[in-house]
Amino acid sequence: MDLCGGGTIAVGALSISFSNSHTEQCTITSSTMPGWPTTPPLIPAKEGSKYGIGIVSLSKPAAAGDYTYTPNCCNTGTPPTIKVQ
Repeated sequence: MDLCGGGTIAVGALSISFSNSHTEQCTITSSTMPGWPTTPPLIPAKEGSKYGIGIVSLSKPAAAGDYTYTPNCCNTGTPPTIKVQ
């Protein structure tokens, strides 16, 4: 899932893979998703042409709905959304 753009995952997922196109590492400081980790996840920086990939593990299976999250490296007016369906 694009770190700054959000995306879709399946109901019941226990983790989310984020890709970071920035040359700096990025922390996801908060999320409205139930089961989100209490320690803010750190997504590695892009190296050369290879995007940084970070896996966020959830403490409970993803339930259907739309959940926002706040990455500290994205300059978007609206927080990105994780759509679970």
